[in-house]
Amino acid sequence: MGRRRYKPPAQLGDYVRARDRRCLVPGCNRPARRCDTDHSIEWHRYGTTDAKLLACLCRRHHRLKDRPGWHFEFNGDTLTITTPTGRTYRPRTPRITEPEPDPAPPSDPEPPPF
Repeated sequence: MGRRRYKPPAQLGDYVRARDRRCLVPGCNRPARRCDTDHSIEWHRYGTTDAKLLACLCRRHHRLKDRPGWHFEFNGDTLTITTPTGRTYRPRTPRITEPEPDPAPPSDPEPPPF
């Protein structure tokens, strides 16, 4: 969507929620469906509405990101959080689960019973 639109369209929001599954902050288990879809580069600082730059953060952590002393740095699939005391955290990398392959058809199918 680039800079044309602030709010992600439904399909993009669904993709980000499916990818992240929950709030990306370590120890937070709020499901992504109850999180904000946050711009990792703030919109007013010329961030774009793009899957690579969107992440699920619960409302509490979304607001915490903008408080003095907190630093959230997104780099591709990695989020690094630095607290006001200087501690650094790196949560898990979000991944989409690949679908299971279809089972192989039988090699010598039996003829129908009729």
